Amino acid sequence: MQGLVSVIIPVRNGSRYLREAIQSVLDQDYEPIEVIVADNGSEDDSRAVAAAMPGPVRVIEEPTPGAGHARNAGVRLAMGEYVAFLDADDLWLPGKLTRQVQALSADPEIDLVFTHGQNFVSPELRDAPMLAGMRETGAQPWILPSAMLARRTSFMKAGWLPDLRGGEFIAWYGIAQSRGLRTTIIPDLLVRRRVHLANSTGQSHRPQDYVRAAKMILDQRRKAQPASK
Repeated sequence: MQGLVSVIIPVRNGSRYLREAIQSVLDQDYEPIEVIVADNGSEDDSRAVAAAMPGPVRVIEEPTPGAGHARNAGVRLAMGEYVAFLDADDLWLPGKLTRQVQALSADPEIDLVFTHGQNFVSPELRDAPMLAGMRETGAQPWILPSAMLARRTSFMKAGWLPDLRGGEFIAWYGIAQSRGLRTTIIPDLLVRRRVHLANSTGQSHRPQDYVRAAKMILDQRRKAQPASK
């Protein structure tokens, strides 16, 4: 559907923050949107939380472990001209989608639009002893899922997120670059990433997945290079 933004939110046992994440999408001043919450084998009440939200929110299930699989499942069902991701514990700030759609509309050659983002410590941890090692950051350019808006056709040129438990978005973005997708970054703070004890990026993923991600990028770059005479 022309102009529609499909927002895919992967979640696994993320009910504590999911409602606030979805609400930050529903509070955007851009229309039309659809929100697809892709449950990735949750054992908590994440599905019920999502189902209780008002507006254009639907819940699907993707049992194969990994946020990449959940994101892919959402994209397969997405009806929008544009695709966006939001992690279930992150937040969008007002105006994010409007600014990104405007950027894509202004330049047909742009495929992906990112924004600046910022880490923030979840309020319940501010005075907790286990906060050591967790920190807030200033606004900075973010090449991360929660900060991206893509034309759906452009996303499909790069292909599905790979079957990795860690580094899947890094690998996908590297492949996207090797296939000539063009990126721009809006220099404004429009995404906040929650720092808490269960951050997926803080968990110990299999190190070999990051090695595989790097290899995927290198392989794609070699394929993209013209053959030497």
